[in-house]
Amino acid sequence: MIKVLLSGSDGQLGQLVQQQFATMPRFNLLACNKAALDITNTAAVSQLFAAFQPAIVINCAAYTAVDQAERNSLQCHSVNASAVTQLAQLCRSFDSLFISISTDYVFDGSGRRPYTERDIIAPLNQYGLAKQQAERAAEQAIKYITLRTSWLFSELGANFVSRICQQAQSGDVTRVVQDQYGNPTPARALAQAIGQLAHQYVQDGQLPYGLYHFAGYPCCSWYQFATAIYQLVAPQHLHKLQGIASPFPGALARRPAYSCLDMSLFQQQFSLSAPPWQTELAVVVKKLAE
Repeated sequence: MIKVLLSGSDGQLGQLVQQQFATMPRFNLLACNKAALDITNTAAVSQLFAAFQPAIVINCAAYTAVDQAERNSLQCHSVNASAVTQLAQLCRSFDSLFISISTDYVFDGSGRRPYTERDIIAPLNQYGLAKQQAERAAEQAIKYITLRTSWLFSELGANFVSRICQQAQSGDVTRVVQDQYGNPTPARALAQAIGQLAHQYVQDGQLPYGLYHFAGYPCCSWYQFATAIYQLVAPQHLHKLQGIASPFPGALARRPAYSCLDMSLFQQQFSLSAPPWQTELAVVVKKLAE
């Protein structure tokens, strides 16, 4: 049995990673939520590594409250950067594969074509800055895959799709920014890709390590994404959806105007890609309605 340690198991991605590995009997997955493993507790993390000795570590734990991170930058950096540094160092010591998740928010949004892994990063907010530091820290693992992704959605947890579904059904006026562009990404597709990476690593004994983009397509604005949700959930209320200019009222963090990701490199290296987000959106909306 191949031992796999999963942190952040109760988030939407963590739950889907658990579902994915449940279909992979060759792997022994130790799924840890924050109560079981606080990744900022350095002693607890070290003890767990020593006891479990994982062959693969998947870090889905993250501080994702982008606006709150502007006020709680220490907590954000503790979870998203410092803890990742320790995980990477332990992975190197234990010869473990380290799979971690990053974000499109490492870019400043000044580009006008999908960003590649070679493009210069320049975060606009504390969340993006912490993730930038985490990307560098992950390299210490030597055997690492960092996946930059964006706008994750599923039927699990609170995310943009679940919120817009509720607002569409209520018939209330909904305001969504129309000048920020990115890639809605099915979280289930990302979880499946992580499972495939683990399988390939065990099968081949190695991977083309490094940083990759994994994102849904096509790129769109938040308003266009919300429109697609309304058309599935409550087309009769579509007139209640209003596009507004950035920043969204009350937003504390600056966000990139354009952070679309080019995932050609990942497709070339692993022959994997995310499906069109519209396909998975229909599935997710149906599950939310059940």
